[in-house]
Amino acid sequence: MEEKHRRAIQNNFVPLVEQTDLDHMVTALYEKGVFSEQMIEPYKDTSKHPRVRKRELYMDITRRGPEAFGHLLDVLSDAGYWDLVRELDPNSSLHTRRTKVSVPSTNVPNDNNYVSISTEKKKTKTRPDDNKNEAPIINTEANYLSTDPYYHVVQKSTKFFEDGDDIKLYRTRGRSRGILVVLSYIEFAFNIEEYRKGVDVDCQKLKYLFPEMGFKVLSYNNLTLDETLKTLKYLKEVIVNVECVFIVVSSHGYERPATSDTDIRCSDGCLISSHEIIEHFSNKNFPALHGIPKVFIFQLCRGSNKDYIEGPIHFTNPEDDGERGAERDGRVIGSERSEANAERSEAGAGRGAVSDARALAAAPPRSPGTERDRLYSDILIAHSTLPGTVSYRDPAAGSWYIQALCEVFAARAHDCHVEKLFKLVDKRLHARFRVQTSSVDNWGFNRRLYLHPGLYEDSS
Repeated sequence: MEEKHRRAIQNNFVPLVEQTDLDHMVTALYEKGVFSEQMIEPYKDTSKHPRVRKRELYMDITRRGPEAFGHLLDVLSDAGYWDLVRELDPNSSLHTRRTKVSVPSTNVPNDNNYVSISTEKKKTKTRPDDNKNEAPIINTEANYLSTDPYYHVVQKSTKFFEDGDDIKLYRTRGRSRGILVVLSYIEFAFNIEEYRKGVDVDCQKLKYLFPEMGFKVLSYNNLTLDETLKTLKYLKEVIVNVECVFIVVSSHGYERPATSDTDIRCSDGCLISSHEIIEHFSNKNFPALHGIPKVFIFQLCRGSNKDYIEGPIHFTNPEDDGERGAERDGRVIGSERSEANAERSEAGAGRGAVSDARALAAAPPRSPGTERDRLYSDILIAHSTLPGTVSYRDPAAGSWYIQALCEVFAARAHDCHVEKLFKLVDKRLHARFRVQTSSVDNWGFNRRLYLHPGLYEDSS
């Protein structure tokens, strides 16, 4: 292989490992004659983490002769990894077309990361004394990944949670656990907005985290408004037969006065609102996801106000950093309501009840043979900050909110439902950074969503 081709693979090693599917690449490269049947056996070794096997695959390709690079480009192109082809080959004809909408970058979870309940039951139990004289097993993959700044070890579930008497669960027991869609806007045309340093770190962390929980990842970077709208429509073709969907949107954001909506900057400078994105997943526009939990995560500013207070403060809650009476920078501002305000609120509540009754009476009659249903349901919306306030981002470590989210989901998704996870994320955000408050909105999200990382139920 030519030295320039070897360097191209080395320079793009991380995206090759993170964005490609191991089984597909091994099979396609074998069919191209890059590897023999005997040579692909190490890539099927399930005792090694899939990420380690992919690293070995791409290292071995650099030693497979002068035609290997061309075959690699052909395989990547056939599989739709066109962004990777462009990065590897500056002379590729794919540079003349923009196809971000139709072919996303993917990160497909490997079945080997899951534990089958029926399989575990069939295993022979080992007596405590059977292995007492054996040397301890060193997990080199876990040791290697523990030094990776993007990687969080996901605690795996050991049992499924069951329905409660009054609150049921969304079903999350199959192999097709879910899809994570990431829409990230980092750089903008004509430099109308500053380059968002650290967002690439957020993306890498999410691409590491969610596949460990059984998710396929669809990642789209720096789309224009038109490409964003086409992508949202295109998702109806690719999000099928899943148990839940997470959508992460990361960009510059702007307050919409007197509303809870937020304008989001696309790469061409045009704006799209957060509600417009959510609208594509309504029961009307995306009926296939009716009854499927949809979780939106917006990592962006929602205004220009600073979300903190200054002055000495004494915390009396023992849960704050595990300390009682710890001093922090900040000043407590009380929130009191006068009796007059209370009376006005109560009076307003009474008028609201009358208005609701009148609205119900004035509702249009239902046509014969039709049945009504809600336009929005099963939607949970998490914002990194409050309306009107900024969201902070570290240029090296990524946004504060995504840092906290990845840490909490990795550590607690095995025993907490998603709404509780977001409460723990806000708690972690406060404990580490003090000055940013997240929020969560519930749109008919009336069941509990457990992600059950690492666990699936056999269909047989």
